[in-house]
Amino acid sequence: MKLITRKAWGARAPKGHLEDLASTHGVKVHFTGDRGDPGGVDDHELCIELVHNIQNFHMDGRKWLDIGYSFLVCTHGYVFEGRGLHHLPAANGAGLNSGHYAVCGLVGNSGLVQPSDAMLNGIRDAIE
Repeated sequence: MKLITRKAWGARAPKGHLEDLASTHGVKVHFTGDRGDPGGVDDHELCIELVHNIQNFHMDGRKWLDIGYSFLVCTHGYVFEGRGLHHLPAANGAGLNSGHYAVCGLVGNSGLVQPSDAMLNGIRDAIE
């Protein structure tokens, strides 16, 4: 796995104590929707920028304690640590998503809309 820790991508500290995920029913895979995507870029630095933008939107826009996802995966197959293991993701707060880890593939409604093979492999790595 090509893991990028929170420290390595420069994550902000959570605004408070993240709720523990005592047990899990599995993993739900998400996508960015209209929140942005790296646009099929070759420059991995733009993927890092997108992860920062998502964290900022979740913390400042939605007023969540931290980025909502457990892990995020870019088109290059890198797995970014979000909330990480054993923390309840904000992206999975209710309904069919509750009790699951949340892995976000950095694809959206426009630009990059198809996950690359590297991204799919990274998503599998994050799930495992």
